[in-house]
Amino acid sequence: MGRQAARFTDHGIVTPEAVVLELETAGLASRVCAGLIDLAIQLGALLVASFVIVLVGGLMRDAGESFVQTAFAVTITLILLGYPVVMETLWRGRTLGKMWMGLRAITVDGSPITARHATLRMMGGLVDKLLPPGGVTGALFVLGTRRHQRVGDLLAGTIVIRDPQRLALPPALWFPVPFGCGAYADSLDPTAMTVEQYTVLRAFLMRVHELRPDARHSVALALADRTAAVIGHQRPTQVHPETFILCAVARYQRRNFARPQPGAALAPPRPGKPLVQHR
Repeated sequence: MGRQAARFTDHGIVTPEAVVLELETAGLASRVCAGLIDLAIQLGALLVASFVIVLVGGLMRDAGESFVQTAFAVTITLILLGYPVVMETLWRGRTLGKMWMGLRAITVDGSPITARHATLRMMGGLVDKLLPPGGVTGALFVLGTRRHQRVGDLLAGTIVIRDPQRLALPPALWFPVPFGCGAYADSLDPTAMTVEQYTVLRAFLMRVHELRPDARHSVALALADRTAAVIGHQRPTQVHPETFILCAVARYQRRNFARPQPGAALAPPRPGKPLVQHR
């Protein structure tokens, strides 16, 4: 029987040695806090909208009562149901509450969520809240599923993760461009790389010595090919996959973070890994 190949996605890698490189899923407490923040924002918006509706309705004589009833129904629907869908769609899986708590919803394959995912998550949220006792159903699903998914996550095929990097903060470890590869690294454009994809590459580089040589090469090759496809780059055959990953991570850090301060931790060199892959 041949050796088991590494399994990988953009949000996690499981190597044949059972070394897991994955993003941290959000637990119940942080999700409840994010939900309470969003609820407070929604209630505040509802109060302001209600005041405006009553004020406008009072200025209307004959149609005032029917206007107020219709406006209330539309406003409640838009604020309570539309808010999470619009926010998660426009802010790549975040609401104001998730942003405050450092959380983000992504698909199970690591991609940003779309309006369809956000809508299914909202519909599942209604199930969580309407099934008796209200709210407990969602909590039980979060506690009982392996990836802390509630009903909406299971319907939409999403997970909620701790946002791996807040762009206002510098990363804890810096990866310099490999020696002699400066020009090649400068040719890479990491604009299309998501923070989730960057985090997986960074996790691979940090734990690469835990892999067997054959698994290390297969995972590096798979990640390099996927990353090259994401950023629209054709990796030259003579460039080693790990060299490409190092260049991509270094370019991403230089593009999205401030330059490291003196004394900042730098990733150590990796002896034994060629900078180029010879034919």
